[in-house]
Amino acid sequence: MTSKLKIAVHLCLCILLLNPTNAVVLADTFQLSSGSSLSGKLLNPDQEPRVNYQIKTAFGKVTLDAKQVTQVVTKPLVLQQYEESVASLPDTAEAHLDIAKKCKAVNLFEQHDFHLHQVLRLDPDNTYVRQQLGYVKIGNEWRQEDALMRQQGYLRHSGRWRTPQEVTVIESTEQIEREEIEWRTKIIRWESALLKNRPTAPDALKNLREINDYRATTALAERLNERQLPREMKLMYLGILAEIGGNVPVQAMLKCVTEETDDVMIERCLDQLREWKSRTAMHFFIRMLKSNDNNSVNSAANALGSLEMKDAMLPLIEALVTNHKIQVGGGNNVNANFSGNQPGLGGLQFGGKPKIIERNIQNRAALSALLAIVPEGVNYGLHEEQWMNWYIRMNTPQQVNLRRRGL
Repeated sequence: MTSKLKIAVHLCLCILLLNPTNAVVLADTFQLSSGSSLSGKLLNPDQEPRVNYQIKTAFGKVTLDAKQVTQVVTKPLVLQQYEESVASLPDTAEAHLDIAKKCKAVNLFEQHDFHLHQVLRLDPDNTYVRQQLGYVKIGNEWRQEDALMRQQGYLRHSGRWRTPQEVTVIESTEQIEREEIEWRTKIIRWESALLKNRPTAPDALKNLREINDYRATTALAERLNERQLPREMKLMYLGILAEIGGNVPVQAMLKCVTEETDDVMIERCLDQLREWKSRTAMHFFIRMLKSNDNNSVNSAANALGSLEMKDAMLPLIEALVTNHKIQVGGGNNVNANFSGNQPGLGGLQFGGKPKIIERNIQNRAALSALLAIVPEGVNYGLHEEQWMNWYIRMNTPQQVNLRRRGL
């Protein structure tokens, strides 16, 4: 920078500091090759090609060679309008509060806070401004909420005060969610390459088979239960989930067992759950035995038979015969009544209100499951009481003679 330009810049700064109300609105900042900057308004914005910069500054017009300017940063219009307004702003609490509200409305938060502090300089007990700046009144003393909360060990996170433990949990959860999203994106991309037989298919297959990160299980579980996928793809996802293990794979397999229509997929999931001796799966199907839907009861019994876990014996015994409420009648049913006591319609009854009846239903699936669990040769058919007596005998310890010998 020439000595003449250095003197001009220094003079500009002095004028702004000593008499800011007389300054022009400096809409642009010019980054100079010397490392310093100059503020002003560009007077020749349409010059093409750029030869020089004619700049109106607070002290007058300056012309710079194009090589002296490395970057021009233009202030947003809203900031220019703010500077025009603040140049003639009265130094009163009312004026500062008014412009602070306008700044907040256009997201000039730094300027908003500056003018609120000017209000407090002129009116220290302004309750509204104190609250806006995060002060709380304790006795006769105003204290900033930030300082008060931080003294108590709280941290500001996502607009709320939280304990360090809460922040740790939130950040950990957010990190997990980000990783799960990344895995979902990659898995779907690799899956697409395989299904469309793209040139990248071999690498995609290799990448899928090498997955061993638990964070990927959520996306893998979703793909396992995607109805439109071919069986081969689902079996691969099942194998990956089985290698990783954990709660998400278990839940994914339970969903597959209860919602999938492909018997091969159902059988493979049950095989894996049996290999894991999954008590989560056992309790899941035991709860299903209490369903009012008899089909669900039998499906659960079949699954428990596949798991072959002895702790399911008693629930299966209780499910040999289940009571269900069934709706009968109603609708457009026509019932014949030949009692001869009804005139006119020859004893025909149309429709009628539906009735709810209770019915005991024998569940042979529960019996088959029991026979897969109990010792060979034990079979009391569908006789629940006989099964229960056997179960009690098998699980009641033999009485021990506690009398002392020789007495």
